[in-house]
Amino acid sequence: MEGHYRILYAGELMPGRALQEVVPRLAAKFKLQEETARDLILGGRGRVLKHSLTSNEVQRYREALNAVGLQVSIEPESSAPTPADIRSDPVVMPPFDAAGSDGSDDAGRTGGVAPAGGPTICPKCGADAVSELTGICQACGVVAERYRANRGLSQPSRPSRVDNPYAPPRAADDRLDTPTSRPAGHGWLWITESWQLFKAQPGAWIGAVVLFYIILILVSIVPWVGGLAATILTPMLSAGLVIGAHRQEQEGRFEIGHLFAGVSESPGPLALVGLVYLLLAAGIGIVAGLLFAAVFAFMGSTVELSGMDPNDIEMLLVNPIILLPVLLAMLLGIPLAMATFFAPSLVALDRVPVLKAFGLSFSGCMKNILPFLIYGLIALVLVMLGSLPLMLGLLVVLPVLTIAIYTSYRDIYFLSGLRSE
Repeated sequence: MEGHYRILYAGELMPGRALQEVVPRLAAKFKLQEETARDLILGGRGRVLKHSLTSNEVQRYREALNAVGLQVSIEPESSAPTPADIRSDPVVMPPFDAAGSDGSDDAGRTGGVAPAGGPTICPKCGADAVSELTGICQACGVVAERYRANRGLSQPSRPSRVDNPYAPPRAADDRLDTPTSRPAGHGWLWITESWQLFKAQPGAWIGAVVLFYIILILVSIVPWVGGLAATILTPMLSAGLVIGAHRQEQEGRFEIGHLFAGVSESPGPLALVGLVYLLLAAGIGIVAGLLFAAVFAFMGSTVELSGMDPNDIEMLLVNPIILLPVLLAMLLGIPLAMATFFAPSLVALDRVPVLKAFGLSFSGCMKNILPFLIYGLIALVLVMLGSLPLMLGLLVVLPVLTIAIYTSYRDIYFLSGLRSE
């Protein structure tokens, strides 16, 4: 019987390779999140990346890992005690094939670890990383239910939850959860938390937010298509700022270049967020316009406004019935704003499908109307104060309010909540 081998991270990158180059290559090759890939690289030598491999398989993995920039070593597996310099918390790399695809190995082929059968166990890579909310494996990116259906696998029964030692490294409380209702005072805590992140790197945040608005202004003034392009581009750039806030909280640094992280990492889904918003907003506009036409027809107004006497126009506008289309637009526009508020964050940070992200965003806002009311009132006061000294105060207020999107997102959707709690 052929022996089995394991492959270990040597703790170093290949000569001439830089961390910022290797992280995205490793994440793309093995379908990992970039945060997971970065943690793996920075975790030091001795990490078991894959075990129970044949000689051919271990060579394939070594070639693939060397190609993305990691130095690795190979050891035969035995019953001998694990040396002290070998990490006992292995990271199981998702399977891949020689052509570079994500592979189609059996669900049980997970480096010698059989799936535990619970709904959070990925049927493809075996990691205990399938979000119970989205059904997406945070380790390999597969949609678990779809993977099972395509291969005729039955949905396993839900067992008692047991930690999987082969799951990718992540914080215990770093799970996307169903939206949680928070106390009203958290509307203020979101801003104080965002202030802490801002004051750690104010220059980078001011530069990124200023560049954000400059880009949108320049795009919006393009004739004919400028407004449409700006609407689609907005969630892509705003997601980059949210990604930057997340990486600053996790790694302690924020760069102006994070503004474009959404464009580089999830351009399609984020553009779809903007397109869906645009279509829904257009639908609201059409409904409001039709109601305006119906109101004018009901009032018997068949005269062109340009030919009406100014006094008649004034009397027409103060008629309460003319406000119905405006009220309807607000009635539909507010839920749309709630559905869009967290959608870029959900898509960019947790790979939630676009339509589901709209639903989760709306649910999160609905459950936290009071905190958002407090947040909105405070934001209004801050914007007014920031506008007084030649609007220079907005250079601080706008970045803080932008970061607050991330702090509120973490508070509402994650088990960890706020650090200040």
